[in-house]
Amino acid sequence: MKTSIAAIATHLGMDNSEVREYRYHIGRTSLPVWSVDDSYYCVTKGTQKPAVHRDGMEFNWIKVKDNYVELDGWQVWKSS
Repeated sequence: MKTSIAAIATHLGMDNSEVREYRYHIGRTSLPVWSVDDSYYCVTKGTQKPAVHRDGMEFNWIKVKDNYVELDGWQVWKSS
């Protein structure tokens, strides 16, 4: 998985094009965020911190364990 889209698609069991439909407001967060059901998701690489909202909204990110995604160095985060 070379992209954050591929990593989150793998985690959610979707394909890349389907995940694009769930992208949260582009430009309002420091990293891509996806809104699925009643939760927000973000993926980071290495020691990156999860997304921050540029308009003051606060996410309460919790690390999600996903061994397969983590093999490629990605970390999944979830906020309700």
